[in-house]
Amino acid sequence: MSYIPLRAWLYRDGFARFSNTRFTLSSIDDQYVHLTNVAVQKTSPDYHPKKGCKWMLQRFRQYLASKHGPEAVETLFSDMDNIFIKSLQSVQKVIISDKHCFELYGYDILIDQDLKPWLLEVNASPSLTASSREDYELKTCLLEDTLHVVDMEGRLTGREKRVGGFDLMWNDGPVSREEGAPDLSEMGNFVTNTHLGCVNDRKKQLRQLFRSLQGQKKASS
Repeated sequence: MSYIPLRAWLYRDGFARFSNTRFTLSSIDDQYVHLTNVAVQKTSPDYHPKKGCKWMLQRFRQYLASKHGPEAVETLFSDMDNIFIKSLQSVQKVIISDKHCFELYGYDILIDQDLKPWLLEVNASPSLTASSREDYELKTCLLEDTLHVVDMEGRLTGREKRVGGFDLMWNDGPVSREEGAPDLSEMGNFVTNTHLGCVNDRKKQLRQLFRSLQGQKKASS
């Protein structure tokens, strides 16, 4: 929403993309092994259009937790949070900060066998074309929630930590997951307000949020 000061939200949903062919370094020239783009994978001879090569991020997180344990997965997603923030901070001084504009970025991150995330690229104009029903639902909800965060109607108070599927992860400094918690970011018990790959009960949250805002408006009038 802003670079100066830096104010950024993180969406809870996303996709884990896979290749249709089992990974190996012995065939470095095989694009079906190394490129997970749908445009590439759908041309594979044994590609199954109904199965595709995508998992919802919640499913992927559950799978990793069952295989590696919750603690290792929590560390992985915390490392990804760090990638998001550091990448924005690295360009904070060179990006034009216009209070009338916002940016929607798409991150491509590679996860290796040791559960270490590697940033591949940041898309300034991520594709919003749907290749499946799940893809369509995710992207339409993402766009709807983006407009809620932008808040052109002026309904929000500016103190919200969550709006639909978005969680406020940085507000000129790290945002705590706990309500009213002090800034303990320099200590070991600080928990960042991010829920990537967690349950996204966005409809319920939006109903509660706007009902609460209506009540506050009536009380003040």
